[in-house]
Amino acid sequence: MVDMEKTTGTELSDEQIEKMTAQQIRTLMKENDRLRQELRVRDNDILSHDQVFDSIVSGTLHVILVMSVTRFTAEFVTSNVETAFGINRAAVMEDVRRIGHSFDDIEKYNGKEETFIHQTNGARRQYLVYVIHLPYGRSDRVAVVLLCRTNAAKGDLEEMMLRQTEDVNRAAGYFLASLSQEFHMPINVISGFVMLLMKNADNPAKVMEYAHRISQACQEILTTFDQIVDMSWSESMRASLEEEEFGLNLMVQEVATIISSLARARNLEFYCLPSGIEYDIVAGDRTRIMEMLRLLLSNAVKYTPPGGRVELKVTSKPDEEEETTDLLFEVRDNGIGMEPDQLRKFFVEEVPADSINGPARGAGIWMIRKVVSMMNGTISVDSSPGEGTAIRIRLKLKLISSGISCFWSRHGIRRMLIVDKGIQEAARVKNLMGNAGVKSAAVSSSYGMIKTIEQSSAADQEFDLILLDEDMQDISWREAVSTVRRMSWIHRPYIFLMTERPIPEEEYRGQGIDQVLQKPFTCSALRRVVSEVCVQEAGESQNPEEEEDQSMAGLRFLAAEDNMINAEMLRDLLEMNGARCEIAGNGRAALAKFSNSKPGTYDVILMDTQMPVMDGYAAATAIRGLHREDAESVPIIAMTANTMEEDVSRIYEAGINSHIRKPMSIRTLQKHLRRVYRK
Repeated sequence: MVDMEKTTGTELSDEQIEKMTAQQIRTLMKENDRLRQELRVRDNDILSHDQVFDSIVSGTLHVILVMSVTRFTAEFVTSNVETAFGINRAAVMEDVRRIGHSFDDIEKYNGKEETFIHQTNGARRQYLVYVIHLPYGRSDRVAVVLLCRTNAAKGDLEEMMLRQTEDVNRAAGYFLASLSQEFHMPINVISGFVMLLMKNADNPAKVMEYAHRISQACQEILTTFDQIVDMSWSESMRASLEEEEFGLNLMVQEVATIISSLARARNLEFYCLPSGIEYDIVAGDRTRIMEMLRLLLSNAVKYTPPGGRVELKVTSKPDEEEETTDLLFEVRDNGIGMEPDQLRKFFVEEVPADSINGPARGAGIWMIRKVVSMMNGTISVDSSPGEGTAIRIRLKLKLISSGISCFWSRHGIRRMLIVDKGIQEAARVKNLMGNAGVKSAAVSSSYGMIKTIEQSSAADQEFDLILLDEDMQDISWREAVSTVRRMSWIHRPYIFLMTERPIPEEEYRGQGIDQVLQKPFTCSALRRVVSEVCVQEAGESQNPEEEEDQSMAGLRFLAAEDNMINAEMLRDLLEMNGARCEIAGNGRAALAKFSNSKPGTYDVILMDTQMPVMDGYAAATAIRGLHREDAESVPIIAMTANTMEEDVSRIYEAGINSHIRKPMSIRTLQKHLRRVYRK
């Protein structure tokens, strides 16, 4: 019989195991389980002691460790050792002498000793060293307690500044990483439409459509750059908001066009649902509002799996006096949603330190919160993991009279006829145009349209514009338009086809239709279409008086630009508008060209500010200092990518009249020229 007391905790031979009974084996197994449990308890006790030590020194420069005085290895080191000495914890456990020479003879320490320990960055701290010889275990095992005596406020000033710099760099890197994703989207759009342009080069309508989409994507990139500049100012000063008149529906449609292509690429359903937007001409910062919507919608698309749904709801509620309107923008998706801790992290004032699902959502929402706050609006969110997210932005914007009657009279629109089978819709449009100063009549059939036109012509009250619903029941729109066009005795009105579906130009070309107007009707959409038709038909701008003022025909420009691609593009744009342009590759070349020319040779100087050899500031200063009659009067306009306050100050100190942000558009140049000539 095997003695169980002698076998417990010892290794048994095969012969001993064969002599054991089943009961003895079961007893031995139970005893082994008990011993394992005791070991687990002891391990947990050791771990809990380690955690206690860590909590004691947390947030301080004190360090506790347990080490061997013969092998100089550590069994335990508090986790703040790297903060205190700049040495990795694993390296310290491998050889504690890496902390300092004091550990070479640590076994001789009796009680407390005072020493100086140098950090890896050269800083020196004073420590009290307590060595405790442990009464159990190996004889070479000691505990060492290092108590920092150095005044952290003085001794660690450099380290604190270094950490703050690292925090700033980390936040900046995070922010730039998020912006890189924002650049990818419009760049991919441009790349896609360039390929479509190459395939459809022989289709003028498609070329125009794709060029417009590319222009929108380029504007998105420029808008992101503008956001970077605005964000750099936001910490030191309140960035100014622009206030311009714009059509709310048109802006929403532009955003929807961009997002719908992204949604299709990810196999998502996208719906744009405007509601109650009758008076849609408002005053506000169109660029920032558009950017907020684009950021929210791109996030919704990004975090919604294929087959999902993304919605944009826009609701307008004018006040009783119809001077302002409360706008609600709601972006809703049924995507992955957010956890409560993510909501707390994303909806705070600071840039999130990290992001579980990628950086763009956190930085984007942070930017949106800043802008909403600047506009005195509110932002709220509802989200559940696996169910989706709904983000709502509320803004109050000033309503602009939907009329601006001078616009309609200037374009010859004084009376119009609305033809719509929906009586309520026809009445709504009539009321809106009446407020705009345009006398209107409404009928609900094509036959009624023909009769009304005949009667109005006989009464010498002809219509300048006809809005015709595509879906008429009695007579098709083609037959109705053909009948009107055969009335040679009437004044030829514009005829716009109202439709709920996209209609390609080839479908209505040659049918007597001047343009297509998408439903639902808005005054801003009608204004845009009227402007386009008038430009095409009359060959003049929306404001003929202003066109003469904007004309650059015959002007001679001197352009200082070191980037030859930009220079050639600038010259082509100016020459397309009737001007002449000479290029100088740097500021010194521009100064030489102007100095060697006859007075009055150049009408305008365009000056890039950042150039080799001589920058634009120095060149402008030198030109203003020349002793010739046109040196002080010739307009100098700076072209710059920088619009920080100090850059603007340098521009005016150099004698430059105005500045334009790159890339420059002809319309912007015309506007600045008007300002300069007025002065």
